[in-house]
Amino acid sequence: MSITSQAIHYAVNFDKVKSHYVSVQLDLELKGKDFVDFKVPVWTPGSYKVREFSNAFENVKAGNLSVVRRDKNTWRIATKGQSKLSITYDVYCFVVSVRQSYADENYAFLHGTSAFGYVEGFEKEPIELEIKPYKGWGNVEVSLPQIKPKEYIFTAENYDLLADSPIALGNFETTSYVSSKVPHKVVMIGEGNYDLLKIQEDFKKISDIQVSMMGEHPSPQYIHFIYNVASGGGGLEHLNSQTSMMNRWSYSNPSAYKGFLGLVAHEYFHLWNVKRIRPIQLGPFDYNREVYTDMLWIAEGITSYYDDKTLQKMGLYEDEEYLKIIAGQISRYENTPGKEVMSLAHSSTLAWVKSYLPNEESMNTSVSYYNKGMIAAVLLDLEIRANSEHSLDDVMQVLYNDFYKKKGRGFTHDEFISVCSKIAERDLQSFFNTVIFSTKAIDYNAVFSPFGLMLKDENADKNECWSGVISTHSGGKTTISNLYASSPAVEAGLSVNDEIISVNGWRVNETLESYDTKHKVGDVAEVLYARDGKIFTANVQYTKNPKVAMKLDIVNKNSLYTSWLAN
Repeated sequence: MSITSQAIHYAVNFDKVKSHYVSVQLDLELKGKDFVDFKVPVWTPGSYKVREFSNAFENVKAGNLSVVRRDKNTWRIATKGQSKLSITYDVYCFVVSVRQSYADENYAFLHGTSAFGYVEGFEKEPIELEIKPYKGWGNVEVSLPQIKPKEYIFTAENYDLLADSPIALGNFETTSYVSSKVPHKVVMIGEGNYDLLKIQEDFKKISDIQVSMMGEHPSPQYIHFIYNVASGGGGLEHLNSQTSMMNRWSYSNPSAYKGFLGLVAHEYFHLWNVKRIRPIQLGPFDYNREVYTDMLWIAEGITSYYDDKTLQKMGLYEDEEYLKIIAGQISRYENTPGKEVMSLAHSSTLAWVKSYLPNEESMNTSVSYYNKGMIAAVLLDLEIRANSEHSLDDVMQVLYNDFYKKKGRGFTHDEFISVCSKIAERDLQSFFNTVIFSTKAIDYNAVFSPFGLMLKDENADKNECWSGVISTHSGGKTTISNLYASSPAVEAGLSVNDEIISVNGWRVNETLESYDTKHKVGDVAEVLYARDGKIFTANVQYTKNPKVAMKLDIVNKNSLYTSWLAN
């Protein structure tokens, strides 16, 4: 884009980086306003939790002008009609996360919404970003157009794009590849035992597979930011980049590396799904408050389906291993008591206070829109394939072309259902009513059987007993951390945080649930426990373990099966 003198100018320097502060100067033309409000986002797109980024902002000033903090994330500046304004601030960057910012003299990772405030009313104005790196840093990596090759000056069409473009600064190993004529860069933040050539090859396979499915690559350039850390994980998607965390010494572990590739495939597929194919509520963004949608299951559940599907297409999963992943997700869901309480649509809407703020009771009152959303995506794909020559791939392509490219907007839930029904060549409203909008039991085999598959519970014939307790044993103490709703332990009066002292007169020196295998169904165990310093006794009567262990058996590799799992 061509930047004019009217563009908002951000200048970033690292003079205070040894104290983990990054300093920013924001210059703009005011057009005769008496005052403006400088604001800091309270959340970041892709992570549905109020994170209060303004907590890290200090020394917000505007020269000699009056600056008054009006609320948690707003500073009002009395501009008195002057034509230009310069705002300076320091932001404390000391969180190693894909969702927040970190900086020291070794490197910096700036996450847009946690590092850059904005002036209300000017969010759509073009931006010029100038980076003044710390001495000795050779890399300034960001997926924004660069004005001059030898200067760290970049452009963004608006604040949304600045907020959605993380920046990595330091000295990094990098590698590059091209997919669908689009240049891709991999930036390795931090040390690790990675094989850069293998990463390049595997990332390119991920890109090529997903671009082939969607028909085109939507970005002018793309960056994979790989954050190598001692502990932690997760990823976050952006319009033209993604950030994924990996344990720095786990690349040589085949299972961990495969999980890492799944994460990368997940964040990469967000290029289309959610960054461009999106629920209508998710854009333009309101950074000042929660944004609610009942379609996060589409954004994350469908993406979770395609991340494993990508690895399956790469040949990293044999059929049986891939089917085991699906059956494992079904087991996880069916063993969640919250499935009787919360629908998938409801899970999406309440992500702000449920998914991102879990507690010890969450498993009894909620379901994951990642977990059940992935299951819903599998079932939806099979429903479409069983009744037409099409698939969920075609749904995603139609949404991309019709809503993102032609209409320039997101879609409603009704529009999504309509597209699915049209592609499936039959009305799928009843499927959505059951799987998405209700807590009704799902008839899995009605969907799997046309594909020559049979879902069965390997625990069905077992008679293991169960107390319903999840506990921890540490420092010589056994403490209840979770309880399944309506379980024997709950009926006996046990509670989360109770310290278990003995069972049937014998001191406990392991987790309480380990005693399940020492009893039979119907047995009653006397449990001595402490709560708030007082000793109590409970009688727990063991019942049959209701947990399932699902397996997808291949009955017949028919044509539907082959077309679904063909590489």
